[in-house]
Amino acid sequence: MDPIPGLVILDPPLSGPRNMEIDDALLKNARPDWPVVLRIYRWEVPTLSLGHFQQIEERESSQGLMQLPWVRRRTGGGAIVHDRELTYSIVLPKRDGQPTKGHNEALYRAIHLQFVHELGKQGWDAKLAETCTCKLSPEQKSEPFLCFSRRSPVDLIVGRDKILGSAQRRSVSGLLQHGSFLLQGSESTPQLPGLLDLEVRSALGNGIAAWQNFFIATLKDGVDQLLQVRWQNGKLLELLDL
Repeated sequence: MDPIPGLVILDPPLSGPRNMEIDDALLKNARPDWPVVLRIYRWEVPTLSLGHFQQIEERESSQGLMQLPWVRRRTGGGAIVHDRELTYSIVLPKRDGQPTKGHNEALYRAIHLQFVHELGKQGWDAKLAETCTCKLSPEQKSEPFLCFSRRSPVDLIVGRDKILGSAQRRSVSGLLQHGSFLLQGSESTPQLPGLLDLEVRSALGNGIAAWQNFFIATLKDGVDQLLQVRWQNGKLLELLDL
């Protein structure tokens, strides 16, 4: 099978509304002749993103969130404080034979398992939550407001802490998957440590910028577990007039 084209877009830090506008446009405008689009980005200021079905009033249950600007994601899941982390979106355009409804767990699993593999090579105790004893208490009546306080089987766990979570949205034009790689805890959510707050230290260092190449390479390799992709770097203007 011939490889399909893939475009890697690396954006500078942008506002929450702008980041969501771009991801929405990538999904809405995706066409069968488009490449797979992998976008890596950050946020101008710490920003709270709500899952598609969450209500903004729910943030009142979590201290430190009331003063943050907020946006709503197209994808589901819990709220995320985008601060000391790296965010990705991937858009798979709909092609012949692909379903138009439902989630593609294979994409979650392929990407998250690649992070398990790569972090494991550096000495981190990385695993999927389905193999972890760090489940939420059975007495808990509802899911926590924050994504990184939740657990789903394919979440990436290091030790007992969730480090990478992803969520999806499918439309008639394709599939959008969002994910957040938590590198350091935010002052707004001190109860949620990031990877670099844990004991292991990596040769990549402690700066978020130093982890960007690792993040991109691991994402690409994860997608390649499902699809044979011919990746190249590109710019948003090649696809959208935004």
